[in-house]
Amino acid sequence: MKKTLFVFAFTILSISSYAQYKKVYPYGDYQKDWALVKTSSGTYGFIDQNKKQIVTPIYSKIEKFGKIHADFAMVKAITDTYGLIDKNGKEIVPAIYHHIGKFDELKNNFALVESINNKFGVIDSSGKEVISAIYSLDEIKAKLQ
Repeated sequence: MKKTLFVFAFTILSISSYAQYKKVYPYGDYQKDWALVKTSSGTYGFIDQNKKQIVTPIYSKIEKFGKIHADFAMVKAITDTYGLIDKNGKEIVPAIYHHIGKFDELKNNFALVESINNKFGVIDSSGKEVISAIYSLDEIKAKLQ
């Protein structure tokens, strides 16, 4: 009887710890010991194996780490703008850009960013905007020469 009660209580507690999420994806798919979670409103974040929230589920999409930079994952806000998070779950680049290019495509350790006003700038590999997104594409390419 005690064993049955314990199993029942453990099952209820396990279910309730995931209750705030519509779906919990497998651990390790994005980052070791992290699981991608989806809320009932359709936003995504990450939790660790202790169910502790690592990345608040505020994003409409999270790419895998390494797609544009080995240390970053691109995140998409519900406003259809993009930013970057690091492997610790910290937002490195706020989700304010219409587009973020791959690092090293135009110049080593830099990525092209496009503002929501279709102006271009550059961020460095630490996520800092080193050239403000106020230039045309031709102007920014000339600055990078």
